Amino acid sequence: MMPVIKELLDEGKRVRITVTGMSMYPFLRHNVDSVELMKTNYANVHRGDIVLIVRKDQQYILHRIIRKKKKYFYLNGDGQQWCEGPILPEQMIAKVCNIWRKDHCISCSNKRFKVLSFLWLMVFPFRYLIIETYFFLSKFLKRVRSNSM
Repeated sequence: MMPVIKELLDEGKRVRITVTGMSMYPFLRHNVDSVELMKTNYANVHRGDIVLIVRKDQQYILHRIIRKKKKYFYLNGDGQQWCEGPILPEQMIAKVCNIWRKDHCISCSNKRFKVLSFLWLMVFPFRYLIIETYFFLSKFLKRVRSNSM
C-alpha cells in the first residue's frame, strides 16, 4: 500500500490513512482517528509536527518531531518515553496536515492544536505518569458508576 501512497503524494495529492498502534496516544487513537498526509520538504517541518518516515529497516512510522537540526531530526511517539534518531531528511515521506476524529477535521495548523502539542512536548519526562493516572482514574470512575447502578 505504501508505494501507492507515495505515488499519490508525489503527484501533489493528499492521502488519508487510518492510525494504527498506540504510540501516538493520546493525540491519535488506534483505529479511531485518521490523518491526512501531504508531501513537504525538510525546510517546511518544525518541532511539534507529526511526520511519516521510513526507518532503515523499511518500517513506516508516524511520530512527532521533538528536535530538528540542520541535517537530521529526532522523533517521539506521543505515548512513548524514548526518542528515535537521528532521522535523515530523505527518510521523511510526508507531514500530517489534518487529523480526522470520526467526521470532525482538526487542522494541525490550528492554534489550539499547536498549543496542546507544545505543552505535550514540554511534559515529556512526565508523560507516562500522566497517561497511567488517566487510565487509573478512568477505570476507577467506571467501577464507581457501575456500583452505583
